[in-house]
Amino acid sequence: MQKLKESSVAVQSNRLVEASYTLTVVEQKIILAMVSMIHPDDADFFSYEMKLKDLADFLNINVKYAYHEIDNITRCLRKRELHIPEKNGWINTGWVSSCRYNGAKGTVSFRFDPELKPYLVQLKNEFTKYRIALVVQFKSIYSIRIYQLLKQYKGIGYRKFRVDKLKEILGIKQNEYREFKRFRGRVLNQAKKEFEKKDKNGDFKCDLTFELETIREERKIARLKFVILPQKCREPVISLDEVAQRKKKEPESKEQPQTVKEQLVYYGISEKLAVVFLNQMQEADILDILKYYSDLLKAGKVKNTGGAYLAKLLREGVTIKSSYDKDKEAEEELRKKQREFERKQKELEELARKKAEADQRNKKLRLEEQFDSLPEAEQEQLLLEFEKTLDKLMLEFYRKDGVQSVVVRATFFSFLDGKLSCSTDSL
Repeated sequence: MQKLKESSVAVQSNRLVEASYTLTVVEQKIILAMVSMIHPDDADFFSYEMKLKDLADFLNINVKYAYHEIDNITRCLRKRELHIPEKNGWINTGWVSSCRYNGAKGTVSFRFDPELKPYLVQLKNEFTKYRIALVVQFKSIYSIRIYQLLKQYKGIGYRKFRVDKLKEILGIKQNEYREFKRFRGRVLNQAKKEFEKKDKNGDFKCDLTFELETIREERKIARLKFVILPQKCREPVISLDEVAQRKKKEPESKEQPQTVKEQLVYYGISEKLAVVFLNQMQEADILDILKYYSDLLKAGKVKNTGGAYLAKLLREGVTIKSSYDKDKEAEEELRKKQREFERKQKELEELARKKAEADQRNKKLRLEEQFDSLPEAEQEQLLLEFEKTLDKLMLEFYRKDGVQSVVVRATFFSFLDGKLSCSTDSL
């Protein structure tokens, strides 16, 4: 039985993210809890068991009434359906095939409908992942869905929808929010408001928000463009209870291992066999396998912690890196490229600004030299023409300080640029 943790990560197929369905906030949180219990290496669904008290706390339900509340919630959840688009058609299915309460153990267990397996298990590409803690805080039934839809496109930076298609995905009936003003206020603005909430330290509680652009067709708002804006937010804090649970799963040791050999011995490999592996393999490969084995232990996927399974992995030379680790590395690489792009862009913008300023200075000097080289009569004529172009306020400055006035000078150069044959561009 796994303990509910808001610091867990939910991973689901993009097709499931884009599916059309209606769930209450509480029902959505149960589904998220189940999704977070799926391990990357799972080949199939399992029965996802939770303590009734933990589930009640997770759902913000008074423990006193937890049995009856969760009984009613699960009855409704069993009836919920979703419509998933596929390449060559679609599928209509339910979320869960069963919900079981065990009074002796005080637990509730759920099973996903088998039809959902391709959208939740062994995902290698086209998936969206996010931290549970970021979505369980939302109060609106639509904020979670909008967050998932935008998270899917966060790397692209924007996402477009037809208004009617977005309503369909969100499970909004045709007779609801017919006026766009109400839809925007009750659904879209509410989501934005929740995305931009801050904690007591002034940090954002969500890692993204959006600006909305509307596109009209025949005087009616028909399409939307969500410009996705990243926000810095604190990583969810792992509770002390969770740390304690992790320590129970790991082998005890008086001292924290330092060298690769010590780590092998720490996880149950004999010193003699550890030396053999070190002579046959690169340390980096051994460390990769140790990390993978450690993750299995933490997830409770390895029953025998005596080192036999680790030895098997080492003999096979398995260097396993999950799609999630690869995705994390790809995201970090993307962030590096984005930072480098932004740095170069700023450099180019600064160079362009300095060049523009230099061009303007040089142009003014040439105009001034050209004016000074004119016969005095022509200069006087130009000044008279310039004076006629000035309004009352500018005229006062001109009569006081002439063209040397800071206020008048720029206007004078613009006037000269239009009168004199100057090879430079217009100001």
